[in-house]
Amino acid sequence: MALPTSSLSQVCREIATVISDGLNASANSIRVMIGSPADAVPGQSDTQHRINLFFYRIEPSGYFPGSLPGEPWWLRLYCLVTGFGIPEDQISAGENDLRLLGEVMRLFHETPVLEAFTVDGETFRLEVIFQPLNPDDLNHIWSTQGEVSYRPSVVYEMALAPVVPRERTPGSPLVGAVGSQLRGDMAKRSEPFDGVAAGPAVHRTVVDASREDWAPAICLVVDDHCAHSLAFVDGSPALAAFTPSIWVAGALNAPVELVWEKWTSAQGWEQQPTTLDAVATTTTIDPDAVDGAVTAAFDLPFAAHETGQAVLFARRTYQRAVDGQAIVVRSNPILVTIYAEAP
Repeated sequence: MALPTSSLSQVCREIATVISDGLNASANSIRVMIGSPADAVPGQSDTQHRINLFFYRIEPSGYFPGSLPGEPWWLRLYCLVTGFGIPEDQISAGENDLRLLGEVMRLFHETPVLEAFTVDGETFRLEVIFQPLNPDDLNHIWSTQGEVSYRPSVVYEMALAPVVPRERTPGSPLVGAVGSQLRGDMAKRSEPFDGVAAGPAVHRTVVDASREDWAPAICLVVDDHCAHSLAFVDGSPALAAFTPSIWVAGALNAPVELVWEKWTSAQGWEQQPTTLDAVATTTTIDPDAVDGAVTAAFDLPFAAHETGQAVLFARRTYQRAVDGQAIVVRSNPILVTIYAEAP
């Protein structure tokens, strides 16, 4: 019975697929393998060249030191890439080793940041960084491979790759408002807060649409004022009458996509499948000019009598001019909280 796949094995297989596709492996009689170099040496009757990926070292990322056991753990992978060519026509096996290795180096030089992968629900991008090794380091690696003779090899650091937990920590809600209160009686210091909590102020925001990587800006328009955070009591008339009206700023008439992420105590944060296509109707979010705002309506992602939080983003995708990569940028967040009133 085959072992179940792990997030680590899936990441390594995705890297192998990138190399296979980048070198058009099937058309060029190239087999991309994962394992030790000793297992990749072609036999006398083999008719395929081989590129072997030996993930010989795994290290913590050095970031996110406070990660919980139920959160992804981010790692750096170190991979020894070796070409095992076979002789063909008038080209020796040694020259084909260099041809294979050179093509891998070209591929990673042209695309140092790989396309986004999704593994076990976690979407990420790997950066591939060349790591020169001195002769002692290379000799140490190859000395573990038995009688296999040394082949030209290169090492790449590939980061950051996730180890995805089977059961994730649901995550915590976000702070929607901040308030303060002064009490003159120390005996009442533990009584419930009865002051006024204020959400974050909405300031005038101008989107510089001349930049290739401009990000949209959004706000809610509620009763002729702008808001970035709102809270409602479940079942209240205010919630029943509320439909989010979103004011989007960016390059005029540029398309954006509105996306909700929802938090519940059972599931944590989850992106909602329903999105809304909208356009930027201004280059400036100006709370003093809210009377002229042209907004888009996008219903809250809550079922009846469901409590929790929802965060709204506007996102756009553009092709980066320098390398043609598709880049996604997001706006500032908008937070809506629905809570049950204390008995």
